[in-house]
Amino acid sequence: MTTYLGGASIGGDSVSGDKIVHMSAAAPEADPPPRQLPPDVPGFTGRRDILDRLGSLVDAGGPAPVIIALTGMPGIGKTALAVHWAHLVSDRFPDGQLFIDLRGYSKRGALTSREALGQALRTLRVPDSRLPVDEDELAALYRSRLANKRMLIVLDDAEDPRQVYPLLPGTSSCVVIVTARLKLTALVARYGARAMALDLLSEAEALDLVSEVAGRERTRQEPDAAAALVQICARLPLALRVAAANIATRPQQSVADTVHALAEGDRLSKLALGEDPGEAVGAAFDLSYRGLVPETRRAFRLLGLVEGPHVAPEAVGALLGATPEAARRLLYLLETAGLVQAVGGGRYHLHELLREYAQGRAAEEDTPIVQSAAIKRLAMWYLTTAQQAGRFLDRYRRTIRQELTAPPVNADPAERARHLDWFASEQPNLIALIRQVARLGWDQLTWELADAVYDFFELRRHCHENLEVHRLGLEAARRGSDPLACFFMHHHISVSHRELGQTEEALQGAEAALQLSIQLEDRYGEAAVLDNMARTHLQVSDYRTALDLGKQALEIRRDISDRHAEATTLDTLARGYQGLSKYTRAYECADGALKIRKEIGDLRGEAETLDNLARIYYGTGRIKDSLTATEKALRIRSDIGDRHGQGETLAFLAYLHMRIGRHEQACEHIEHALAIRRGIADPQGEGQALVHLSTICRRLGRYESALAAGLEALDILQQLRDRHGEAEALDNLSRCYRRLGLYERAREDVNRALTIRRSIGDRLGEANTLNALGLVELHAGRLGRARRAAKLSLRLCHSIDDKRGIAGSLDLLAKVYLDMGLYQKARRTAEKALNVAGDIGQRYGQIITLSALGEILRRLGHPDEALAHARAARELAKQAGDLHEEINILRLQAKIHIDLGQVDESRIITAQVANMTRDLGQLP
Repeated sequence: MTTYLGGASIGGDSVSGDKIVHMSAAAPEADPPPRQLPPDVPGFTGRRDILDRLGSLVDAGGPAPVIIALTGMPGIGKTALAVHWAHLVSDRFPDGQLFIDLRGYSKRGALTSREALGQALRTLRVPDSRLPVDEDELAALYRSRLANKRMLIVLDDAEDPRQVYPLLPGTSSCVVIVTARLKLTALVARYGARAMALDLLSEAEALDLVSEVAGRERTRQEPDAAAALVQICARLPLALRVAAANIATRPQQSVADTVHALAEGDRLSKLALGEDPGEAVGAAFDLSYRGLVPETRRAFRLLGLVEGPHVAPEAVGALLGATPEAARRLLYLLETAGLVQAVGGGRYHLHELLREYAQGRAAEEDTPIVQSAAIKRLAMWYLTTAQQAGRFLDRYRRTIRQELTAPPVNADPAERARHLDWFASEQPNLIALIRQVARLGWDQLTWELADAVYDFFELRRHCHENLEVHRLGLEAARRGSDPLACFFMHHHISVSHRELGQTEEALQGAEAALQLSIQLEDRYGEAAVLDNMARTHLQVSDYRTALDLGKQALEIRRDISDRHAEATTLDTLARGYQGLSKYTRAYECADGALKIRKEIGDLRGEAETLDNLARIYYGTGRIKDSLTATEKALRIRSDIGDRHGQGETLAFLAYLHMRIGRHEQACEHIEHALAIRRGIADPQGEGQALVHLSTICRRLGRYESALAAGLEALDILQQLRDRHGEAEALDNLSRCYRRLGLYERAREDVNRALTIRRSIGDRLGEANTLNALGLVELHAGRLGRARRAAKLSLRLCHSIDDKRGIAGSLDLLAKVYLDMGLYQKARRTAEKALNVAGDIGQRYGQIITLSALGEILRRLGHPDEALAHARAARELAKQAGDLHEEINILRLQAKIHIDLGQVDESRIITAQVANMTRDLGQLP
């Protein structure tokens, strides 16, 4: 026991709720003012922001006493913080400091207000003989004694606000700080107390606390183990201090040993000081738990069985077998007791150590049958809710439980958004639950839950999460010998691999699903797998195989009269024909898909097909038609509230505007797309939008912004392990570095992209990246290497019959020959490129190559022919609405007029270029 100045002493544990303050008989008037604060916490660290706020409140003052309510869960460090701050400001209270332990959660029972007032008045020199009997009179005398005194009063461990009311001074010269596990809402409402809820320490603060208590040399020697200790103690101050104290007193035990011991399980029993059982995390939790009524205790115990990070009242109602209203009331009581934490959005979080404590209580007080029933109720609620919500995301997909009623064809956008928000909020809980039911061996629940979350994960491109839960579902389906469930799991796993660019794994999963669908005589499933396989082959530029598979899928879908699926496969075929530069066939397929979409009233599908048509138009240089289709798709998606689709369409619309030199519009659209992607938590879409933003900034000459957006995109796409996206981001970055003249950096990034393209079998992407490499080498003056890259790209485009790519590679090769001084060879090569572009109706390729031919002919000394080619190129650019290329062509024309001696014409065109450049807002 320690004795303090002012005739007070304190014994027991200053955190766990067994604090005993002893008051001696009244001291003579000559005695100094009371100084009852317990010793400051040795090595106190962290909480700088709270300490600053506390100081600001005292500085502000006011007509009423400053009352501060410091609240938080057991072990969060309320008493330590209050005592530390009180010591920091003690010299500002010359009339003394009172410390009263209200014993709200002490084993000895809470102090009554009368008892607390008696202690305080004795400390304030009031003899026992003069103490009134009535509590109100005691409170009045207490306030009289404090009148006009500058005193600090610490009321520690309050049980509830009523215990505190009589202990509040009436004078503004005093400051009161109350610590409690309860929220003390009534104290805030009635007396204007300033509420401050303590949260867990930050990782840096927690590490500093461990270092201070265990010894900084110990933690410096084992930094990784110290960081692990912070994690395993879940950043709870009491747990950290106990663990660190055990390390400090056991020099033979390393920090890693302590972490290992805690990781073995039963952390609560190990987070204790042997000589003082009260100084333990579990003991602190016990005190709060014992104060609950039986109904609330049960709710707390069963909450410990939930493995997700947070819960909503509806889920808790299912867990408890109660209504959401009853669950909401119980959660409020648990929050008030400091045993759960409200985290916003009507959700609650159970601290990791409290969860472990609750699980321990459940193991002791609830039978396995009770626990199992609670988890099953929760799982069934999640399954039903997810299945119903999923039908609003993709009403056409066949689910495992096909008896569910589908929503309207085009659901109310607000209703769909509500279901999407639910999935987004519940995503971590759903994953944790699927892991839990799989571990419990509830096989059917496992595969049904995996199927229920598929649509959301697929929509938001949470591919890795989709893979994890479906692998668990596949294991469960195999255990249960359920071939239909195995089919669904294999098929969904294949789609997820495809979206990650993992084509080999995608085809393996698809083959397994295909065999099961044939075995089950499931023609619907067979067609779905064939279409997925076709799309997978599209990713590796194997267009002919993709078309063969797509035709098989189309035949089945027409046989079974599945109109929606027929339109989907027509879109797949359109993409295959696009890859082969067979734009007429591609248009026919996409147009057929569009007619079906309109016929069945599938607005979402109509927008998807319009996006596809826009790309076909773009491939043939019909920029205006492409813009029209894209804008129509955007209107539909906006009308039906398809935020994900809006993001996709806006990104392509931005790209179109960029291609034709409308950079300000492009910036506006891509920033809107980026805001949507971030708003709906679509990291893959965000990464893709950032690549577009980087490209636009590069075109505008804003290279610093281009690099910043490009590097952010690369970071996101690498974290997602999106190999296609990563290659695109690296390609884009290489172009930024090339424009800046940083050819080594450009070469490094383009080679990294090339390695990825080859590793995933993306031959079209490989050809494009070889073109990018050729441009780097061309600008760096390494013409031999530029020629080699262009020829490799040309050979690859021939192998996949990509005529658009052939034209582009020939154009690059012509520019290489031009810089090598091989003008005739450059001319012949450019003419070949022009013929190929003309054959497939690729207007953009014609524009670029006609312009290149103009430059070649100028170098050859044929200015009249050069001018004719430049004028033809400009006319095509004007027809396409491509202002960016029109400006470049006009610059070429100005040079040709100089060669012809037509200086005035050159000046007129130069002025025209300046005006157009200024109007576009781009750099010259």
